[in-house]
Amino acid sequence: MSAIENTPQPGAPARRRRPARGMTLIEIMVVITLLGLIAAAVGVAAMNMLEQGQLDSSRTQAMELAKAMDSYKVLFGRYPSNSEGLQALVSPPGGGKPIIERVPKDPWGGDYIYTIPGVKNPGKFDIRSNGPDRTEGGGDDVGNWPAEGK
Repeated sequence: MSAIENTPQPGAPARRRRPARGMTLIEIMVVITLLGLIAAAVGVAAMNMLEQGQLDSSRTQAMELAKAMDSYKVLFGRYPSNSEGLQALVSPPGGGKPIIERVPKDPWGGDYIYTIPGVKNPGKFDIRSNGPDRTEGGGDDVGNWPAEGK
């Protein structure tokens, strides 16, 4: 190319260079902060849903164990004693056919607790999980009784 080709023609408008357009450091920091806040909100919501799911699962398992106990009573004319506990569903007296294959663990890895006569179900029995804190009481125990506030 010659120098003549690079020079603007007389009467032609001068070309202006556009400034380079990009994101400033502040803009990038604002976007990252907003993404962090959104991720935190989603994480908290997911953890709350997980905890509620564990509580619901524990309540459902306790209710299913209670139904198995009712089947035990139909077959043997009584509920198991406290000493026989939930294991009586797996190994019934007299070597009979098991009502359930195994006693499940609660969602937090603990054992379900069988108590006859029941405190929450007077005249019957309670099957409960100690809940997320894994200690008896404290208001987070879940069992074969209606949920509080429902």
